[in-house]
Amino acid sequence: MSDLALAQAEVIIGGEPLLGPITLDLALNGITATLGPNGAGKSLFLALCHGTISPTNGTVQWSGEPADQNRATRGYMLQTPVVLRRTVQANIDFALQSHGVARADRAVKVATALERARLTDRANAPAATLSGGELRRMNLARALVTDPNVLLLDEPFAGLDPAASAAMEAIITDVAKTTPILMAHHDLVQTRRMATRVLFFTNGQLRENALAKDFFSNAKSDDAVQFLQGQLL
Repeated sequence: MSDLALAQAEVIIGGEPLLGPITLDLALNGITATLGPNGAGKSLFLALCHGTISPTNGTVQWSGEPADQNRATRGYMLQTPVVLRRTVQANIDFALQSHGVARADRAVKVATALERARLTDRANAPAATLSGGELRRMNLARALVTDPNVLLLDEPFAGLDPAASAAMEAIITDVAKTTPILMAHHDLVQTRRMATRVLFFTNGQLRENALAKDFFSNAKSDDAVQFLQGQLL
């Protein structure tokens, strides 16, 4: 488990409120999925939780420490894959270098991350030659290789075909058995299948925080009901 606490946290840019205020206290376990229409604030919420952006007001903490002071304890996978001009294994190794891990300790960690991401056979390939699904799995491996306490995934299935999506789902589901995941997502069927808990957002506001089974069977807010019915918000 990993403890996340937001207290009246909000993001205001150029005088425009984009997110919050949000007060939330969670012990993350399994997969916590953020849901909501485009522009609801899901990706912004993940960035705020990771500490890559700071709250305009309020606080964001992990296990009692400000989010921007313990980013190294988390893995963060961006929606757009980051590709360095080097081999797949060198891309993954870069994360360990950035964390100051000694060279002697890195090889085994990289090999383990490659295996978990089903990329062992592509280890020496230039990253630029990977397919879209392989690129996402490489980025997932890079987020995992530092043995994070929690993993933040921003739309990890975006743009994937059914086969690539199924492969990614299997890996993420397996990872979630040992590492809590906070994931921005939009696919209702896949979220119903994978998620332990759902955080539902509209217009930068957290509307619902519920166990996934309760959210899908008995959503409380009108916005959530309409979203689940496929209506535009």
